[in-house]
Amino acid sequence: MIEPFTAAIGNNLTTLAAVMLAYLAGAMTPVYYAQERMRGFGRAMASRLPYEPPPGVEEGQALEAATDESGDE
Repeated sequence: MIEPFTAAIGNNLTTLAAVMLAYLAGAMTPVYYAQERMRGFGRAMASRLPYEPPPGVEEGQALEAATDESGDE
C-alpha cells in the first residue's frame, strides 16, 4: 500500500515523514473547522479578483444590489 508513495518520493525519509504528519494532522482536524478555513481561503482569493459590474449598470448600484442580496441569506 505504501509502495507507490515511496516510489514517488524515493528513499527520502524526511519527505515521507512530512507527508505522513500532514495526513495525520488533516485526518484529526474537525470537519467544520476545516470547512471554515477553506471558505476563508476562497473568500481571500475571490477578494483579489477585479470587480466588473454587469453591462448597463453603474458600479455603485451593482455593489449595493450585491450587498442587499447577500444580506437576505
